[in-house]
Amino acid sequence: MIEIDGWSTGLRFSACHILLRHDKCSRLHGHSYCIHLRIRGDLGKDEMLLDFSRIKRFLREMAGELDHMTLIPTENSEIIIKNDEEKRNVMVDMNGKVYVFPRMDVIFLPISTTTVEEMSAYLLHRLLEEFEFPPNVKVVEIGLEEGPGQGGWTSRTIAE
Repeated sequence: MIEIDGWSTGLRFSACHILLRHDKCSRLHGHSYCIHLRIRGDLGKDEMLLDFSRIKRFLREMAGELDHMTLIPTENSEIIIKNDEEKRNVMVDMNGKVYVFPRMDVIFLPISTTTVEEMSAYLLHRLLEEFEFPPNVKVVEIGLEEGPGQGGWTSRTIAE
């Protein structure tokens, strides 16, 4: 198994979000997020499971896309999103609370809510879709913390 600690290796991003139907977190707020990774499998012909530099570069790119953005889920029927192309704004109605953001400050995520559980699943899905793993990799796990010691993990078996 190999493990990458995002706090130590700089796999971090800061972003803001809103959690619907949560007492305190239904207000716009932010976190300093960190991405962790665990990979299980067999050693390859080079006696490594996977090249650290390749996977860290990919994870940094994903973190960079989210850094200093407002995270808006698109798969929730309680959230109404309207783009004002003329003003380059996005209006987001979250259960009657209306926010207007500059479009360039928003990233839309194909998830139902921006909890660390849902976001770690999103990150893992993207990683599995876009990163080419060698055949010796069996299991990939991503953890996303919204502060040291507080986060969610998603795991997927990709080979038997």
